[in-house]
Amino acid sequence: MNKSLARIHLGLAIFYTLIAVLLIAVHLSGSKASLGGVLIILAIFGVLPVLHVLALKGVRQGRHWGRNLSRVLGVLLLFAVPIGTILGAFMLMRTGKMDWEQAAA
Repeated sequence: MNKSLARIHLGLAIFYTLIAVLLIAVHLSGSKASLGGVLIILAIFGVLPVLHVLALKGVRQGRHWGRNLSRVLGVLLLFAVPIGTILGAFMLMRTGKMDWEQAAA
């Protein structure tokens, strides 16, 4: 199992979930709260935790699709300067041939 990469995915899934809950709470506490606003927040911050949980599952099982999804998420994180860049680079390093642990065939 790729433990360090799995931990990054788990941490990011929890982080994005907390951000979504916080944004929804702030939005609903305002005077102009709307269902449309909540749906937009969920569309943005609801998809990211799901993708990280899927990547987490694939990484733990050593699946090829988990590696590819981790790479895609890592590339997207490179644009989130400065912390996302560090996490994205780490994720890309951990999906290389030397660090990746394949599933037993």
